[in-house]
Parts: sequence; structure tokens; C-alpha cells
Amino acid sequence: MELLKTRKDLIIDLQDDLPELVDKFNHFILFPIESKKNSVVGLSFNRDTEHLPKEVIVKIFRTNNADNEYSTLTRLKKQNLFIPSVLYYKKPYLILEKIKGVNLCDFINEKLVDVAELESLNPETKKEISTSIEKLADWFNQLHTNNTIENEDHSETIVLNKGDTQIRDFIYNPLKNEIYGLDFEDSYEGNHIDDIAWVCCSLLDTNPGIFEKSVPKAKIELINLFLKSYYRNNPSIHFDFKYFTEKLIENLNIVMSRRGLRLKINKENFIKEISKDM
Repeated sequence: MELLKTRKDLIIDLQDDLPELVDKFNHFILFPIESKKNSVVGLSFNRDTEHLPKEVIVKIFRTNNADNEYSTLTRLKKQNLFIPSVLYYKKPYLILEKIKGVNLCDFINEKLVDVAELESLNPETKKEISTSIEKLADWFNQLHTNNTIENEDHSETIVLNKGDTQIRDFIYNPLKNEIYGLDFEDSYEGNHIDDIAWVCCSLLDTNPGIFEKSVPKAKIELINLFLKSYYRNNPSIHFDFKYFTEKLIENLNIVMSRRGLRLKINKENFIKEISKDM
């Protein structure tokens, strides 16, 4: 029922600008894409199109962040960061290029089911996961270094943060070793560690993770690899471990609240695991 309403709204609201949406003979199909804040659908045409590719992603904003996402995407595309191209924008509709690949969250976690540590994986699988994490660190390096804001007292590195970052926000193409970032509606300028802590939180909280068992060593190893890769490639940026741990705990508490969980995290134990190889 929701898809039928979305289809009708698209045709009525956008047919003047995008005539291929005039659809008397089911020339396109919609399929839902999970999104907590907005309505997101995939749109696939089964005929030749004039203004759009045959497959696109349509984001219909329920929040007030449409302009923020559009301006951020436009800014980052000029920097050649791997993000989807904006094909059309008219509030509340944002039509984006469909990126081909696998979701990074699934790519990593499906290989870690019942895995105690990375060394127990076969070498090829371990390399695949490690390469994807290093590529993710490269992606954030490019985002942050290209969008650093001068701070007079140099007390912290202020950058453009992606905001509310989850590893599910990334599409990975293992054959090309390319990662594309999605979802920039919460982007903002702040401490670079905000993004870094969210990535580490997402590694910990996605299954297999901290809420399914005790802190899985494989995830701690991936966090260490991510942090080392990020700061190795950008040694001029200072890592504030105290700020990082505070943000990580804060983010985990946010995740628990979203899930309706009442758990007490043993901060000292898993922070010790994260920090011992740093």
C-alpha cells in the first residue's frame, strides 16, 4: 500500500520534470529500501529513458535535512569522493545514482559468523575483510582532509563529518576495491573523531557484536586496523584517546536506547582491548 502511494506521488509531483514517470503501462517498478528516518525506494525502468538511468534510488525526505544532504553531496562530488551522483533534486525528492556492489556491513559480518578472531579465517577471507576496512579508512581520510576547517588554537581537528555514521552506509565493490558512502543528511562540521567513533561503534554493535556475546575479538581487531589505517595515512591529525572513548561509549548508549536494551557496558574491559595495540 505504501509503495502504491509513493508511486502515485512520484507521478503527480515529478511528471513535468521527468516525463518518463508518466506511467500508464507499468513502465517502472518500485522496491522498498530500509530507512529509519525517510522513505527510500529503488526505481527500475523496463523501457528506454530520456532523463534518468534505468535504475535509480529515490529518497523522499520526512526530515528537514534535504538541503543539507543535497549541498553536501554536491560539494563532495566536486572533490571526486566516491559517492552517488545526484540525478534530480526537488524537495522532498532526491534521486540518486544506484551504486553497484555489496553492503559493507553484510560483506564483513557474514564472514565473521562464529569466528572468534581474524586469524581463524582462511587467509583469503581475512585479506578481503582487512582490505575493505583499510579502504573505509581511506574514504574517511579523503573526506576529512579535503574538508578540514582551520582552528585557531589547534586544540582539535575540525572537519566535515558524515554524521551518524554506520558501516551499513557504505557500498563496497570488492573486484574494484572501491567504497561508496551514502546518506549525508546529518553531515556537520566538528571533531574528526566523531566519525571515527561512530564507525567503531557500528563495528561493535552489528551482529556478531557486543550485544550478541562478549566483545568479539575479531571486531576489536578490525577496530584497531581501521584506526591504524586512518592515522597512518594522515599522521598530522591528532588522536585524542580520551575523547574517542567518551564518544564510543556515548554512541553505544545511543544504539542501546534505539534498540530498547538495558545493558551495562563494562567500559574498562573492552576499551583496554581496543587500546592495547594502539
